[in-house]
Amino acid sequence: MLSFAEGEVTRLRREFKLVLGESAAPAFCGRLSRELGGHLPPPTRIVSVYFDRPGCPLAERALRTPDDCLKVRTKEYSPDLGAGGQQRVVLEVKRERHGLTQKRRVWVPRTDLGRVLRGGAGLLPLIAGGSLVPVLAVTYKRHVYQATQEWRVTVDRDIAFHSISPELALSQLSLTAERLGPPQSMDGRVVVEVKHLGCELPEWLASLNRGGAPAYSKFAEGMARVYAFATDGVVGG
Repeated sequence: MLSFAEGEVTRLRREFKLVLGESAAPAFCGRLSRELGGHLPPPTRIVSVYFDRPGCPLAERALRTPDDCLKVRTKEYSPDLGAGGQQRVVLEVKRERHGLTQKRRVWVPRTDLGRVLRGGAGLLPLIAGGSLVPVLAVTYKRHVYQATQEWRVTVDRDIAFHSISPELALSQLSLTAERLGPPQSMDGRVVVEVKHLGCELPEWLASLNRGGAPAYSKFAEGMARVYAFATDGVVGG
């Protein structure tokens, strides 16, 4: 098995999503495990914080056109196998357009996060300007199934949505579900993301996308649940 990928399948890929009921997830994950020789990956706890500009134009776009949107977020992983004892966070700009996903991501020490978001480091030009504020925190448990550099499948459970303050989002302490406190809402579904480089997927996996993938977004779902955020009267899901 490969460790958490930072290669092409992370940076530029095709992607489709499945939304499963909790009862359907074990059979799906069992088949994935058999595809990888019986390996069961250990879980990773993820805390993600989404950022937006005043008026929430990024959230509105994610709700209005989920297949053509831009997201700015941080992620923290537990365990973080590459941290070397340092408290760090990965800052991502994710562009989704008609099934093609492109990411720019950079790991920074948590103590530098505020400076990077203000554009002081010049690492991610798309977010320079200093007007981004945290609007939503999402916690979840992820299993990653990956045997090659060409495709990977992530399975997310226990998805919880939290309001978030700038003081907490940008503090020098790592974020955890415990520090965020009780969530405003929980999603009992299991969200599967199939990410690949245009290569041939196993037939049973590729066939799951032929009926059209659901437009699920943790960002849009969380904004709708926590803030009843809607655009043109349509609440995201």
